[in-house]
Amino acid sequence: MANEQTIDKFKQAFLEEAREILVELESALLALNENPNDTELMGRAFRALHTIKGSGAMFGFDELARFSHNLENAFDEVRNGRLKVTAELINLSLAALDQIKAMLEEASGRGTADSGVSAEILAKLRRLTGKSDTHHAATEAAPSSSPSSPLAASPAAAVGAARDWQIRFSPGSDLLRTGTNPLLLLRELKQMGSLRTKASMAAIPPIGELDPERCYLRWEMVLTTSSSREAISDVFIFVADSCELTIEPVIEPGAAEPALEMPAGAKPEITVAPAAADQALIPDAVAAKPAEKKPPPWGRRASDTPDNASSIRVPAAKLDQFVDLVGELVTMQARLGEIAARHEDAEVATVSEEIERLTTALRESSISIRMLPIRATFERFRRLVHDLARDLHKEVELTMEGADTELDKSVIDELNDPLMHLIRNSMDHGIEPADRRLADGKRPSATIHLSAQHSGASVLIRVADDGGGINAEAVRARAIEKGLAAADAQLSENEIFNFILAPGFSTAKQITDVSGRGVGMDVVRRKVEALRGTIDITSKAGSGTTVTLRLPLTLAIIDGLLVRVGEAHFVLPLATTLECIELTRQDIEKANGKHVAYVRGEIIPYIRLREYFNIKTAQPEREQILVAETEDGHYGFVVDQVLGDHQTVIKNLGRFYRHVELISGATILGNGSVALILDPHRLVREALRSTAGSRSDGRTAARSRAKGAAV
Repeated sequence: MANEQTIDKFKQAFLEEAREILVELESALLALNENPNDTELMGRAFRALHTIKGSGAMFGFDELARFSHNLENAFDEVRNGRLKVTAELINLSLAALDQIKAMLEEASGRGTADSGVSAEILAKLRRLTGKSDTHHAATEAAPSSSPSSPLAASPAAAVGAARDWQIRFSPGSDLLRTGTNPLLLLRELKQMGSLRTKASMAAIPPIGELDPERCYLRWEMVLTTSSSREAISDVFIFVADSCELTIEPVIEPGAAEPALEMPAGAKPEITVAPAAADQALIPDAVAAKPAEKKPPPWGRRASDTPDNASSIRVPAAKLDQFVDLVGELVTMQARLGEIAARHEDAEVATVSEEIERLTTALRESSISIRMLPIRATFERFRRLVHDLARDLHKEVELTMEGADTELDKSVIDELNDPLMHLIRNSMDHGIEPADRRLADGKRPSATIHLSAQHSGASVLIRVADDGGGINAEAVRARAIEKGLAAADAQLSENEIFNFILAPGFSTAKQITDVSGRGVGMDVVRRKVEALRGTIDITSKAGSGTTVTLRLPLTLAIIDGLLVRVGEAHFVLPLATTLECIELTRQDIEKANGKHVAYVRGEIIPYIRLREYFNIKTAQPEREQILVAETEDGHYGFVVDQVLGDHQTVIKNLGRFYRHVELISGATILGNGSVALILDPHRLVREALRSTAGSRSDGRTAARSRAKGAAV
């Protein structure tokens, strides 16, 4: 039972790794479509297919391995210069990649894979390469490895100028523990030509010392094949760092050594001759060669002990649980700190400070563990752009910037749909056909640019195109038609563009399979708001459109400033706060009743939270202004008192308050009370809208909603 559980664990690890490899394969294929002569990209594609095939066969996914084997053979032809990279090959390979994904989903129990699709893809592949179907080779029986059996020969599967290769393979002692079956490697060698093999059992200890999970055998083989040394070496790609491996040509007595095709920069292969006890295992032609002490070939490591793992896989659910526990610890630490301050006990205060230091370090470590680069999400859209460009008959190039920018995994997981809808809109509505672009003096090939960059405690993700831009008048007219704006309303360009985010809003004259129903941008808005983010749309007629998503780095714990207004407590994100200054009665009188303050020669407008949230308590003689950096510039927030830094564990308010846009969430203070976490960007936006006469009723409603949340 334990062995079955171990195998299931390895199978699950393979399925997860295979999905990551497919992302790499898709990226390589799309890049190869643009650079068909790039040998590095050819190698990337081949290695990805080889890994899927080998690992699939190792863990019993035979159908997946057979299917991948045929595609791998095609890219082996490409790598060896016998087949050219064409658009047809790339499209066929992408279709095969989709079928491999379906097979993985079927293996995971989440769907089914149509075998008819596999047969159709393989038939097209045979026509393209001119090769017969090789899937039967994967079902060959494993070559004999019995120590007492004679050298077994298999029919030659290779064609062309065959050559004999001597292969010595000594698996690492932990090979079986990692789930590798060495017989499958020999089976793969057998597919390449005529294989004679013999296993040595000299290292097997007495039965009392035998470890059933350790590999004691080693193999001496002679392979007759037309394949290159590199192709033979690729068979052992998964175990290269945990075995002793030599591959060298067999030289007949008196014959000159043939010229070898060596990879650029590779060193000639040198091996160590076998011990005398094993001389009988090797053909005479091989044994006649003088022994030389030389290092293992092709960068292989002469060690049977693999390196310690530099990383481990952890289920996302365990990470989330870990961060939740750290969050609870932060809350309890805040409570301890308040108790220590109240009792004025030096010993308790010292313990509290030390626990606070450790909690802070643990909090930062837990957050960093969840941070992932956004590259994988960006790379996923290369395929979308490629397929849409083909379907829409447009020439579009996807470029990226800042793909190594890190975000919380929970944020990245929710980004796929918003970015997909933005790219589809750009492809369908924003980017013009090639002939129109030429008529407008543009390049026929358009560009969609994905970028990411840090901005304080947020990340800015932009989707920009160089298409025709948004017709602001058309959007305004459509908004008036749908009753979203009055006909005589004075609207800024930013307000006009925000109508695009309304449910069901679209200016498209006809509905297509790609867009036009007014659903996509509403999905973007709802997803981004659920992540406590904001959307900004800028566009210039004839030059293109840029959509900027401002998202928080993490959804779990943030550094904040705890403030008090009357008896209510609020938290403002520390990353957006620039400074804190006093606001006296004299300062208020100098401003002639206007909500502005002079800070270092700059006029800073401010929002008095007491008035905004309608908190009816006595106003103190001296108040404080927190100056924050927002999307609309520097703004101040007037509070009664700044209580200090606060490690804020973010809690959702629940469905009852889901429409309160000014609040990012809530946190529990050390004394058990609740403090609301304010969103400075939305607070300023709402205040700016409320100053307009046409928005006066909206201001009252917004204040009422915020007041309800505060209560």
